[in-house]
Amino acid sequence: MAVPTTKTGVQALLAAHGFNPTKLRGQHFLVDRNLIDAIVRDADVGPLDCVLEIGTGTGILTDALAGRAGRVVTCDLDRRLQDIAKGLREWPPTVTFLLEDILAGKHALNPAVIRRWESEGASGALRLRVVSNLPYAVATPVLANLLWDGIPMYDALVLVQREAADRFVAKPGTGDYGPMAIAVALLAEAAIVRHVPPQVFWPAPKVESALLRLVPRAPGKARELRDAGLPSLLQGAFQQRRKTLRKRFGEARLRAAGIAPTARPEEVPPEAWTRLLTVPPA
Repeated sequence: MAVPTTKTGVQALLAAHGFNPTKLRGQHFLVDRNLIDAIVRDADVGPLDCVLEIGTGTGILTDALAGRAGRVVTCDLDRRLQDIAKGLREWPPTVTFLLEDILAGKHALNPAVIRRWESEGASGALRLRVVSNLPYAVATPVLANLLWDGIPMYDALVLVQREAADRFVAKPGTGDYGPMAIAVALLAEAAIVRHVPPQVFWPAPKVESALLRLVPRAPGKARELRDAGLPSLLQGAFQQRRKTLRKRFGEARLRAAGIAPTARPEEVPPEAWTRLLTVPPA
């Protein structure tokens, strides 16, 4: 049996196994071969890459990656779905299926998945890369943890909800600017490669998606800032993004960090937050 690459094919495959997509798990399966080819082309995957795919799905992206990457590690937490994908073809030994959730919690990656990915990459001296159609429900925590943990990956090219992608590339003073945009500005290069319409998925989501590229540039700095408490400082500050920072941090502390006491969180540039982190509370 071939890996299905059309809406009709995916529907027939899943119906034959009595499988219904679960909205709770964000299961929107790719059903457009042209988009798959574009993703692999945009990623420029080759034999020197060890790719982590988060969300095996129906295996359509796994199949495309397997034909080009040195190794592929693909994980999914849905046993029935991954068993369907595994049974579609004879997979090469360079493809590893893991029945695992990528997250061990909202603020932690699953160490079993990361260890296996890093091990597969190290054994072949390959670049660590992420290429995935990320389930909407986990896209932001997955990418945030990859950045803050300082995972030594070469890059990540991922399909995410468009509004999530906008939050990754947002600039100070805009409504989308927040903790995720600050993390990206400090730790990576980010760009939206292309916008993707709902009809390339089944079931079709009610929103547009975007193909987002992240290129980490400071894994050591990421771990240092994480351990110093910058993620929690940002989360706390942006809980009331429309209010000035004076009440939360105090005027003296803000001035010492070069931040106006009347500033709101969305007005503070990324570098100023790192300075604030080094100024102890009064």
